[in-house]
Amino acid sequence: MNDRTSPRRHLLIAGAVWAVLSIVGILVVLGLQILPIIASREAVIMEHALIVLTVVSVPVLMFVVVGLAYPAIRFRARPGDEDGPPIHGHHRLEVGWVLGTFAMVVGLFVYGSIGLLDIRGDQQAVLEVEAHAKQWEWDFEYLGKEFHSPELVLPVGQRVHILIEGKDVVHSFSVPAFGVKQDAVPGRITQIYVTPTIVGKYGVQCAELCGLGHTKMLAPVTVMEPSDFADWLAGMQAGTGG
Repeated sequence: MNDRTSPRRHLLIAGAVWAVLSIVGILVVLGLQILPIIASREAVIMEHALIVLTVVSVPVLMFVVVGLAYPAIRFRARPGDEDGPPIHGHHRLEVGWVLGTFAMVVGLFVYGSIGLLDIRGDQQAVLEVEAHAKQWEWDFEYLGKEFHSPELVLPVGQRVHILIEGKDVVHSFSVPAFGVKQDAVPGRITQIYVTPTIVGKYGVQCAELCGLGHTKMLAPVTVMEPSDFADWLAGMQAGTGG
């Protein structure tokens, strides 16, 4: 092959390597579960968002890797080599790069907005709980039920509205299994909605450095069947639960 067609050949080889690595990387990502535990409707949405972001990032990463590695290996300096002519730019490549990345950012923005609206939902819930954060413990008040609990107990399959407040410094309410995290700010009420989907035991942790006892600022989370939750509520209101 003559010298005039060599640059095209190199581009085809590099492009083929990029495509193969991108496909392999995407298949690997699609086979992963990024969140360790997915126990709520909101966590499912977060998992899908993380997968989409990672899938989109794989071709970009491989473009950078191949773009650096292929020239470094194929055109590495050899004894007697001289510097080639300077390259001042490629107008079509620059325009394509800008338009492609712009379309990618806009697409991700639209996808993320749809997911965020889906998580927020219609702002309706069957249960409201206040989560009070203070150094270094959690307290949960069940609104309309007239009792507090050191444990967050929720019914499976039902949407819950959690109001969060910090009593002293900034804390952060995080339940990794639910895919939710929200700051607890003194003097301000923040909120999240969550719909547990799997019966089991999980945990609330503070995700904002809040002092010496930060790592021990934990509370259990129990998700029950609705009938068991109703019995638990009745016991707590009667003063016999715990």
